[in-house]
Amino acid sequence: MNRFFILGLTAMTCLGIAATAHAHYLWVSVDREPEHSAGSNIYFEEAPRPGDGSYLDHFLRKSDVWIRTIEQPAPDPVRAEEVQAGEHRWMRVASPAADEYSVDAYGKFGVYQYGQTKVLLHYYARNLSVVSHDAMHELGRAEQMDLDLVPHDVGNRFEFTLLWKGKPVADRMVFVRGPKGFRQNIKTDASGKIALERPASGGLTLRSSVEFDTPGEEHGEAYERVRHNITMVIPSQD
Repeated sequence: MNRFFILGLTAMTCLGIAATAHAHYLWVSVDREPEHSAGSNIYFEEAPRPGDGSYLDHFLRKSDVWIRTIEQPAPDPVRAEEVQAGEHRWMRVASPAADEYSVDAYGKFGVYQYGQTKVLLHYYARNLSVVSHDAMHELGRAEQMDLDLVPHDVGNRFEFTLLWKGKPVADRMVFVRGPKGFRQNIKTDASGKIALERPASGGLTLRSSVEFDTPGEEHGEAYERVRHNITMVIPSQD
């Protein structure tokens, strides 16, 4: 039977390697500024901002992006286009005309070797660009994704539920970052939930992971484990 492993520093130690400060994740950032062409940007970087895109070829023309609105909650996936600006490189899709929406992305990196252990890496990313309680409720669950972080707006706080194929994942670390140096690392409870106070201003980023002892082969390369990583961006609701 497959079993979960706690990720972060603990998982890195189990793999017999030191944790690196240069870990990359898939991120979605929404650009609403009128002086730019409004769109949703997909980065594979340490944070949701442009970088050199050195690993972007793993996702170009392979990853899927869904842009969900209240009127269209289950659209077909679209493919993001490559963008280059100076030394920066990322992917981009057009944003909808709707005021509130969720941009969800998935891509398979492939096999990566940590020390002596080869791991098949999957990445999921979300940007929940909403301002109302109703929109967060309607668009909170990305049912097309195996790994999901589902937000709940509960008065002066947020709750998030970590789901794997629709089922809550308990005892997993969620790394939360926010404005003014806000940092919390919180384990999910028995119901897969974490709770935190709503920031007075600014947005939040969250990331988490699940991992399985499931050996297999990807494009002729054997691996011992499978890891799924997710990030979520909650833009400022000011």
